[in-house]
Amino acid sequence: MKMNKSVLTFTLAGSVLVGGYAASTAFAASSNTSKTEQSASPSQSKSDLGGMRHGHGGFGKFGGHGGFFGGNSDELLAKAKSLGISTSGKDAETLMKEISEITLKQEAKKLGISTSGKTTDTLVQEVQLKKLQNEAKKLGISTKGKTADTLMGDIRLTELKKEAKSLGVATSGKDEQTLRQDVQKAALTKKAKELGVATSGKDLQTLQQDVFTAQVKKDGKTYSISVSGKDIRQVAQEVQSAKAKAEAKKLNITIDGKSIRQIQSEVTDLKVKTLAKELKISTTNKTTRDLMEEIKDKNPDKLKDMVGDDGFGLKGFGFGAGGFGKGHGHGGPRHRDGSQEGSNTQNQNGTSSTAAGL
Repeated sequence: MKMNKSVLTFTLAGSVLVGGYAASTAFAASSNTSKTEQSASPSQSKSDLGGMRHGHGGFGKFGGHGGFFGGNSDELLAKAKSLGISTSGKDAETLMKEISEITLKQEAKKLGISTSGKTTDTLVQEVQLKKLQNEAKKLGISTKGKTADTLMGDIRLTELKKEAKSLGVATSGKDEQTLRQDVQKAALTKKAKELGVATSGKDLQTLQQDVFTAQVKKDGKTYSISVSGKDIRQVAQEVQSAKAKAEAKKLNITIDGKSIRQIQSEVTDLKVKTLAKELKISTTNKTTRDLMEEIKDKNPDKLKDMVGDDGFGLKGFGFGAGGFGKGHGHGGPRHRDGSQEGSNTQNQNGTSSTAAGL
């Protein structure tokens, strides 16, 4: 954690989408995020083969709504064949389960965990704990006698404190929730000043919305998108579409007959693959999520830079695909008028347009 910026970028796992609204830093981990991360505890990750969680919540292969491959049957078949799995007469669910089981055993062996005579549930828990222990050690966190849930919390808090320090936020005497709010407020205030948005007397949600609105309007001008008479969320979607197409053009990706989601997915795939090659990581028979995991292990800063912001210059402010979110974006909090924000979408390689959970 993530996919280190682990908690930072990868509780995200992986939001590299062009124009997505990624929650890519620790301060974006609101109480909703904490609940999401906690739900990835060993007791709840049992038999979660169809959606193994990325990073702290699991070992990061098939996490996400609808499974890792997100409906991309070609990628699913290719992955199965690369693992020596017969695909004849098998539906997607069956193949994903078999791929998950093999990948789990591979991951266990890589971590020095014996797989002999162990159930899938046991291996999931052991792999999860080992990865958390490795991550904790990198951060100087003691692992002795700690459960996966405890390590998850320690790692999250350590990353949060690092983010606080980078923003000049005092950490002494603050609990995690208070510190997270202070960090998020500091980051939003910084962005607000860049955009010329007044901050005085505004609560966190109001400031989020005002910053988001200002950034979307600014980007709208860049892409010659009119904002007159439109709901800001509609403008945001138009900006998202324009950015995806512009990025695809820059990368020589054709857009003919493709949805924005497909375009974003292809852009993501190519960016991740390019970065992997730059870091001399083999891309043979590996999915985008596989590569992100390896990049995270080898150079987390590079992955964080690639994930960058959410496509609107709003690094980790948790603006869900439909508008404003309190740090997580999944489902979104309520808007000022009390309506629910837009839904969280997922591209074909399994990475969410808001944040996945490495």
